[in-house]
Amino acid sequence: MHQPLFGAAIPLLIAALIYACRRGRAPFWLLLATPPAMLAGAVWAVIPDLPRLLGAHTLYRRLATDPRTDIFFWHYTIDQMEAAFLDRWTPLFNALFALMLLLLLAAAWRELRRAEKQ
Repeated sequence: MHQPLFGAAIPLLIAALIYACRRGRAPFWLLLATPPAMLAGAVWAVIPDLPRLLGAHTLYRRLATDPRTDIFFWHYTIDQMEAAFLDRWTPLFNALFALMLLLLLAAAWRELRRAEKQ
């Protein structure tokens, strides 16, 4: 289940683009908005899996075989890729998720150090 990683990566990439466009300066609102946006992206990406957690297996099977669930950050496509070859890379995806969080913390730490120097 790699969907949460991809769902959280989209807001982080948008924040990284804003950070790069501002020449390595992260405004306070960006540091506050990015973690909830990452959480919302991760949750949005796993919505088609929620019926299975709630015991609605028939609905889950319908959603799992419907390509229209790609609206949830390519959920169907990722499921198909997982079945083919992504399961071997699970430790790598866990490390990438940790790296995403570390990058976010590094940017916040850098801005805190800049604010303290001023």
